[in-house]
Amino acid sequence: MGKRLLVLHGPNLNLLGEREGRQGGRLADLDLALATRAKELGLELKVVQSNHEGVLIDTLHAERSGLAGVVVSPAGLFGSYSLMEALEAVGVPAIEVYLGRLGERESVVAEACAATIEGQGFHSYLEALERFAKDDLTGELSEEDEGEVEDEEETPRSKSLADAPRKTLGRKVEAALAASASPSKTLGRKVKGAEATPATNFLSRALVRQKIADRLAGRMTHAELATWARGKWTEVQSGAPAESGHRELLEDTLQRLTLSAIPATRLSDTELVDMMTRLER
Repeated sequence: MGKRLLVLHGPNLNLLGEREGRQGGRLADLDLALATRAKELGLELKVVQSNHEGVLIDTLHAERSGLAGVVVSPAGLFGSYSLMEALEAVGVPAIEVYLGRLGERESVVAEACAATIEGQGFHSYLEALERFAKDDLTGELSEEDEGEVEDEEETPRSKSLADAPRKTLGRKVEAALAASASPSKTLGRKVKGAEATPATNFLSRALVRQKIADRLAGRMTHAELATWARGKWTEVQSGAPAESGHRELLEDTLQRLTLSAIPATRLSDTELVDMMTRLER
């Protein structure tokens, strides 16, 4: 049996993605991604979500025996001295995670944690698991380590929709690829002299469609697409510009693509084509 970790989701994370109507970005999807990655890393997880500070603290007390570490996402409880003191009292190594960035807010909980990982969406949690697996709670993953993780994610360890033959896609894939290669008409007024290839430094529907098309055509791997999407999602969360009127759609799409390298949540070619179609509307 591997290391036993406790994952605590704070208040309101049970509604993750529901207000935005996101598919693939809800708490159940996050928990599935965590369970899959934990199995790959040889970790044992217990996951608890509560909107009540006391429940999170009681869980820490009850699960402390034999616990190798805690991944805690305080959410709105980032200023909780009670949660911070509970982590200190239990005396188990902890990593604090946030889906978005804290910004000007100062975390009290961080005082009882070895590290804080923020602004990476679901990958904030996944990186925390990887650090516990490597016994490296404070250091950043090296480029070599990141490459190893990507290679592991690229190799399917369980069956998924992506393992199905592509022949079922027929002309739909060909049409989607052809549409992505042509000049996009969804960006509003055509800029005189603009090239058909979308700018790579500006997040637009056309750019995301092109990246998905590259994946379908075999020019990118699942891991490469996920890494690109993760980087773009982080840029947008930091205030990078995105296509006007479509920011929420683009954030939702990038969030789903960041999980496309994980076998349990990997998007099939059919799902990728449907995503391209959604981006054309």
